[in-house]
Amino acid sequence: MTISISTFESAWPPGHSIRSCRAEHRTRIGVTNRIAAPAVRPAISPATAEYAERTPEHVNTDRASTIVDHSHAAAPAGPETRWRSSLPAHRAAAAVAVAVEVGQRLCDTESTPVPPDHAGRAVLFGQLDRLLPDQGWAAHAHRSLTIAARSVEQHEPSRLSLFGGLGEVAFSADALSECGTRYQRLLSGLDGAITTGAAALGAAVRQTPAGLPFSAFDVISGAAGVGAYLLRRKDETALRAILTGLVALCGVSDDGLPNWHTPFAAIHPDTPMARAFPTGVFNSGLAHGITGPMAVLALAELDGISVPGQPAAIERVARWLIAHRADDDWGPSWASGIPMPDPTGSAPPAYGPTHNAWCYGSAGIARALWLAGTALADKEFSEFAGHTLTAVYRRPASARRIDTSPGLCHGIAGLLQITVRFASDTGDPGYSAAAGGLTDELIEMFEPGARFGYRAIGENDTTTDDPSLLDGAAGIALALLAAATDISPSWDRMLLLA
Repeated sequence: MTISISTFESAWPPGHSIRSCRAEHRTRIGVTNRIAAPAVRPAISPATAEYAERTPEHVNTDRASTIVDHSHAAAPAGPETRWRSSLPAHRAAAAVAVAVEVGQRLCDTESTPVPPDHAGRAVLFGQLDRLLPDQGWAAHAHRSLTIAARSVEQHEPSRLSLFGGLGEVAFSADALSECGTRYQRLLSGLDGAITTGAAALGAAVRQTPAGLPFSAFDVISGAAGVGAYLLRRKDETALRAILTGLVALCGVSDDGLPNWHTPFAAIHPDTPMARAFPTGVFNSGLAHGITGPMAVLALAELDGISVPGQPAAIERVARWLIAHRADDDWGPSWASGIPMPDPTGSAPPAYGPTHNAWCYGSAGIARALWLAGTALADKEFSEFAGHTLTAVYRRPASARRIDTSPGLCHGIAGLLQITVRFASDTGDPGYSAAAGGLTDELIEMFEPGARFGYRAIGENDTTTDDPSLLDGAAGIALALLAAATDISPSWDRMLLLA
């Protein structure tokens, strides 16, 4: 595929700002009325309560208070439910100040020798422009999108991936498109390649749904991520091909195994998953496992798009997840996967809970179960989701295993984004209180001496200056803005959260 940069590179007038679509700010009519509040309100740990009582000294909130007030005015009025921050003014101002500081540091694209995740940066700049119009953020968004499009054209012209491929650039362009009035030539070219590839991918998964590698169906590289983008674009033909493939994936094979099993031979070698599951695995994570496809099917159902077998597939996976949890002293939890049966007949080793993050563990699974319960109007799933997230808040940092990492994927920002979604859906003050504590925790993690304000934590606790949306500073700033302002975080469709 050839992406013509010239068709959009000069399409953004100087001083122009991005306006949000009204639809991005509203909750679907008829959805929130079916959502049951969790039976148990989140219990806030002593550590979280302590965070709520202090404002970091290194954050200047004077101007940020005015910005927060502007976000209230910028959110559209109307009878529909709309996004609202539940943070107190002083905490919201501190969060916005940090997010703006991160955005300013990310503007320096020329100093980055290899342009990592400029598409994610563009999404952040677009959100900042909605909050702070006519202050140059739209130009930064346009420049980052240009760099991202050039990079994918040169290096990944046929890769559909929602992260690191055509899907990521297309998602960012759509987020910046001002309700379909900008970047239409770019999006047309991207959509042509993505829909063609989606039809082939959906058919391949449908025809051979059992024993696939994670990358064929997950949200990062596979069918679930492609489905997330197509849901945003409402291309039903290509989307239905993906949904049909995912429904087949959620079925059961002739030998009685769920189709979403991944044999050891299909696991990428020399990875933690390969070392942990020598007999193969049923991956349970939202980022790489069956939870992602279930979330896509649920979101499609909520959007009124359904293929034969879709509700049954959602229910099958939800019940499988609940049945295969690994509870601890605080409540429902999950391992990163369930080992496949050993061909020799010996019992596979048991695995305890993993970290409580978006990518793997309780937080991401809780949100996916909530979406499943909402899509099916099943109170059992919705209430179980609430119990699951409540348990995350009760766990101490040593058991939660995310508190040293600030990012969206496997850190505090991901838990915060999930929490603000629950707070918005339920109106439950317990979630709002938890969001406040997590916001303070993120603010305290800000490092003035770090290049982008935050450092990503990798394997063996190595740290890197990462500007990206998924693991790095851009995603952290987006989560802070979602918690602190009334600007809808529609970008988190990338994470299958709404």
